[in-house]
Amino acid sequence: MYTYRTKVSYSRLDKTGKVPYHEILNYLQDCSTFQSETLGVGVDYLKSQNKAWVMLANKIQILRELKLGEEIEIGTCPTEFGKVMATRQFFIKDKAGAFVVKAESIWGLIDINERIPIRIREEDFCKYEKENAFDSIKVSRKIRFSGDSEFLGKVEVSGIDIDTNGHVNNANYLRMIWDYLPENEYYNQVEIVYNKEALEGEKITCIKYNEKDGIGMSLRNEDGEIHAQIKLKNI
Repeated sequence: MYTYRTKVSYSRLDKTGKVPYHEILNYLQDCSTFQSETLGVGVDYLKSQNKAWVMLANKIQILRELKLGEEIEIGTCPTEFGKVMATRQFFIKDKAGAFVVKAESIWGLIDINERIPIRIREEDFCKYEKENAFDSIKVSRKIRFSGDSEFLGKVEVSGIDIDTNGHVNNANYLRMIWDYLPENEYYNQVEIVYNKEALEGEKITCIKYNEKDGIGMSLRNEDGEIHAQIKLKNI
């Protein structure tokens, strides 16, 4: 288990004073990156091996909203390593040790030169210890929408959206849809499936689906290929 402590800073807030979903995901991503760097298998090491871990799916449950200035602990642990996929849990706890956020994710390993998935070998995970922070919340690699669809607009991928793996950072898909979400609604479960990496200069089409239990967001390229599917609802 790896954890670090911080405070909810003003720069993490949106115009309403809430911590938006993409900033929550940034907290979680930072935690797994810090763990990898501490173990000596971080960004530079992976780059030297022409490898990168990429998130394939994520489910985030927000048990209550984060508050400006409160002390929080962010934690993560890998739970399983398979031949082609791995799973990892994340959490945010408050000062009293109560869960504020739970998240579960699925990861794959890619060759950063060929941009193709590669097999996960023991050398890729031997420094990590597998454990569980909480009972599984059942992340899935499939999200389908059946409600009425609505075209919202297009977003062009700029350099600031790209991370060191050369594609749009996971959290930035959530940032792209933030202004399209209902202003007076804050969903407490966010599910994301990443289908195809988006690169700098691409134009992403945002399509909204009105589902019975929430809303869906489909982010696609100009050929109609899906970059990410996002489902938001209250549980």
